[in-house]
Amino acid sequence: MRLFVLTVLCMTLFASNSVFCRAALVEYGMEPGVYTAVRGLSAAAALCVLGRIQARRRGLGRGWLREVWNRGTWAGALSLFAYMALFSWGYVDMPTAAGTLIINAVVQFGMVGWGIRHGVRPGRRQGLCLIVALAGLVGLLLPGLSAPPLMGAALMAGVGLAWSAYSICGRSADDAVLATAGNFWRCAPLSALAGLAGLCAGGPATSPEALTCAVCAGAGASACGYVIWYMIVPRYSLVNASIIQLSVPVITAALALATLGEAVTLRFAVCATLILGGIALSVLEKGRNTATPGGERANGGGGKTGGAD
Repeated sequence: MRLFVLTVLCMTLFASNSVFCRAALVEYGMEPGVYTAVRGLSAAAALCVLGRIQARRRGLGRGWLREVWNRGTWAGALSLFAYMALFSWGYVDMPTAAGTLIINAVVQFGMVGWGIRHGVRPGRRQGLCLIVALAGLVGLLLPGLSAPPLMGAALMAGVGLAWSAYSICGRSADDAVLATAGNFWRCAPLSALAGLAGLCAGGPATSPEALTCAVCAGAGASACGYVIWYMIVPRYSLVNASIIQLSVPVITAALALATLGEAVTLRFAVCATLILGGIALSVLEKGRNTATPGGERANGGGGKTGGAD
């Protein structure tokens, strides 16, 4: 029951990132660079507190700051910053649920591409399932009345690729709090630069409501969500860890409908069914063809596996 509650909380935090971002940018007119800075810096501040608590639990003394810094990597920090920056600019024109759907689909393809490059090739049925998912993504992006903007979709695809890179960087992490804190600390200067660029670009003053959304996204949804994910992912096989994340676009659509009043179109529903169904069948097929109970846990226990926001 504890694992189930943590999983539901984690997926909801992932989904709420999109809602907070869309609300801050569209409802309250926050500049994307400023949003990126507030989100990144507030997450780094929250993880400073969590990192100190974890350092005490591990018996680290005065050198705990250096230890946390060393747990992060520059590859992880750069991919994390790219994810946050593209996320902010992408959601300026992108509907909340559609953006999350594109991110999760591209993450899955990014992870598959990484596996192919390292000799893990999908089977024939897996390939067919991924083609179905790709067809759903293409159908969502085709020109039409309810299609999302292509520029926003391209930015969201970049978000998915950046999250794939961050996921791969985190597979060897052995401490959820310290590794996440180290990556956020390393990308904090870049977040500050993004905020400075946003302030120089001008625009309306940041409202208290927008600032609240950005802080909640950073200190709450991002910092806590990523730490919880690192905590629970070793308890799942690689297959199950991938499947549960397919719930994020559905949760996001429900949250956007309840809080932002964004309607779910028929086009989105059909394309979402193709994308999520194709990915889920592909993952299940992989589990039947290649997984062993011990091997799955070995592959899935090192860090993030798949898409999230």
